[in-house]
Amino acid sequence: MRNPAARWARALEHQEHRDARAQGRTWDLRLVPAAVGAWLTGLLGTHLTPAGTAAAAAGYLAALVLAAVLLRVVLLRAGLVRAGLVRSGVRAPTAARPDRAPHGPPWSSVALSALAMAAVLLSASADRHGSTSGALGEALAGGGRLVVTADVAEGPRPWTAPAAGPAGKDRAGVVLELALHELTHRGRTGPAEATVTVFADGPAWSALTPGRRITAVLVATGEPVPGPVTLRAAAPPTVLPAAPPTARDRVRGRFLLSTAELGPDAAGLLPGMTFGERSALGRELEQAMRDTGLTHLTAVSGANCALVTALAGHAALALGARRRSCLLTGLGALAAFVLLVGPDPSVLRAATMGGLAALGLLTGRTAVSLATLSGAVLVLVVLHPALAAEYGFVLSVLATAGIVVTARPLTRWLGRWMPDALALTVAVPATAQLWCAPVLVLLQPAVPVYALAANVVAAPVVPAVTVCGLAGLLVLHLPAGDTAALVPLTVGGWGTQLIAGTARTLAAAPGALVPWPAGAPGAVLMAAASAAAVGAVHLLDVRRRRPRPVAGALRGGPAPPALPEQHWRERDRRRRRRRTATGALLLVVLAGLVLRAVTEARRPAPPWEAVLCDVGQGDAVLLRTAPGRAVLVDTGPDPRALQRCLEDSGVDHLDLVVLTHAHADHIGGLAAVARLGGAGEIWYATADPDPPRELGEDLPGAAAHRPPPAQTRTVGGLRLTVLAPAPAAPRRWGGASSAEENNASLVLRAELTGSDGSTTSWLLAGDLEEQGARALLRSAGAQLDVDVLKVSHHGARNGGTAIIDAATPALAVVSVGRDNDYGHPHPQILGHLREAGVPLVRTDQHGSVRLLREGARLRALPVDG
Repeated sequence: MRNPAARWARALEHQEHRDARAQGRTWDLRLVPAAVGAWLTGLLGTHLTPAGTAAAAAGYLAALVLAAVLLRVVLLRAGLVRAGLVRSGVRAPTAARPDRAPHGPPWSSVALSALAMAAVLLSASADRHGSTSGALGEALAGGGRLVVTADVAEGPRPWTAPAAGPAGKDRAGVVLELALHELTHRGRTGPAEATVTVFADGPAWSALTPGRRITAVLVATGEPVPGPVTLRAAAPPTVLPAAPPTARDRVRGRFLLSTAELGPDAAGLLPGMTFGERSALGRELEQAMRDTGLTHLTAVSGANCALVTALAGHAALALGARRRSCLLTGLGALAAFVLLVGPDPSVLRAATMGGLAALGLLTGRTAVSLATLSGAVLVLVVLHPALAAEYGFVLSVLATAGIVVTARPLTRWLGRWMPDALALTVAVPATAQLWCAPVLVLLQPAVPVYALAANVVAAPVVPAVTVCGLAGLLVLHLPAGDTAALVPLTVGGWGTQLIAGTARTLAAAPGALVPWPAGAPGAVLMAAASAAAVGAVHLLDVRRRRPRPVAGALRGGPAPPALPEQHWRERDRRRRRRRTATGALLLVVLAGLVLRAVTEARRPAPPWEAVLCDVGQGDAVLLRTAPGRAVLVDTGPDPRALQRCLEDSGVDHLDLVVLTHAHADHIGGLAAVARLGGAGEIWYATADPDPPRELGEDLPGAAAHRPPPAQTRTVGGLRLTVLAPAPAAPRRWGGASSAEENNASLVLRAELTGSDGSTTSWLLAGDLEEQGARALLRSAGAQLDVDVLKVSHHGARNGGTAIIDAATPALAVVSVGRDNDYGHPHPQILGHLREAGVPLVRTDQHGSVRLLREGARLRALPVDG
């Protein structure tokens, strides 16, 4: 049989027959103790000294030996080993060779565990010596300041730390990884090839992107600590001129440019689902995916690598190549993919896992076993011990182990009520969620209730999106590739819209996140709950597969007649109908989600001149400039709430964003602005000398400045005039107090001219308190007389009533959170408005409200009404 396709089909058929002949699925656990020991050694090595790590490793070995001996004693007493019912050691006993039953503990596994842990200890020591020798070692030992030239290896991620004392403030900033090239310490300059972790704050650090080369002043404590080298930034970095783009940079850049034309969802998700590029992913969508358990879709995983390898191998098979050529083609494609993504440790981990799975498919063997997974963990942790402390590595291993161990039993059990394909679609994400849940609650102390539903909806779409992205990536570099690649990229973009719509819909559903205890207690509690659920799945599967005992009394006489064949056919027909109905119900739910997403996307926005957005306890106001365009005054605290308001109002472009002051309830939703593509210009005000840190994090490189009083800006039918604040004197020390920041609010007079020539005037005063209000009254005068007043500081008592009297508004609006802890709006403010005869619109009672002028009167209507 020379046809390779036929030969592979015969191999696959042989594998299926071998699985069918097996009486029960067994797991080869021989490498598991060694893999667990290696991981534990690498993890402890990041927190303990080498001596402490070695002592912990010795303790693990002693516990392993004790557990093996105790297990052996229990099995011998139960008579299971001699009966050949338990497999341990190299081979299970057989009826033909009962003497092959093992007689002692699995010493080979213990010895292998000791060797693996020793190898990890030696590898970690070598890495530590390499990073602390030379110029970097001298700087770490001596402490003080050092000037480095480095590349950004991993982009900035936010971090927070609790205050040192009861009167202090919580600390916050970013943490990033730098690959050092040169270091200067105490006047001595030398090369330094090492990767360090840097904690920093400030917009300049937040705006850095991977690959940028910088020079920076860092601080070393001079005290040796176990684990990775950690430094603190002492000043903003200086970005050096970018090096000429490499071939890899040009390939990635061309793909990003092509997907940018497909809309923000495709621009953010398609590169991420193809090769892990998440630079264009909006923070609002990223948070929605985190809340629905879909974040793993935008990281390079073993599934991406397996897909690349398997597709390349099967393409070679279709061209008539032999098995060896197909395997080499698949491995070559995997190597090219790793170079495209970037050969960092997390990618190498994914490539190892995915490559093993794909090679299993290409050779006709079981895709991944526990022995294969354990071997991969051993190799990766020995080569790079720091992987053991990475959440991505732990989650990848747990998800793979869960699928290997629990997916089959759960699929068989679910197959009683639904088609096999649907049962597998539900079982795989369910088992991955169960096994990963104890680690996930460490990252986010909450349980995503709809994670399983979101993954089930996304599961059929993800491979199609990834294949379309890979096809577009290849076609782009062919003649006329820019045009030809639009077909697969557009199809992939449709899939990303479904995934994004699913994430947003389920994240906004009631009870999407259930709070969970934080830290180690929460992880232990979740581990117990997950273990109970996994145990229940396996127990149900064992009970289903075990023959039921037969008991009863023997009766003489003829046997009862056999049931007619029609009875069995009717039973099978009922089962098929039940499974079909379950599958149809799930398909209806999926179709409903798709229909809702399409309907929401195509629903025209109602007419409006201004929109008061319901963003919770915060401010966000849209002022219309043209169809689909607006000026946004403040963003509120929640990007998702602002995103919903923008979508419901039909705004797809922001001409200007105004940040009245640097409090989180006014600038916390900037991620939604970033997802919309930024803004043409940004105005801001703050009592501090530097711009708000969130600007650098969410909108790096945006054109932002402080407008002076009396500056005007006309956009379409909108005219803005800055009334306050006056430039503040430079601060000598300390940060601004909350009251100082409130009184530094940017105060605007807005005049909206409608199509009929009528004008509606607004006064937006941020969170101005009484002190700032008195200064405004002295400087603004008659300009405060308006039609609509946004009551300052959410109607707090310290906002005073002087502005209300000066404005004489026909309508007042308050943006405030429902049942907030501040008591906003204050009864004194409400009573003053009633006495003045001014009607009030409140977001906590009316939701998002659109305002428009009809003749001589103002109308306030719900946005969704």
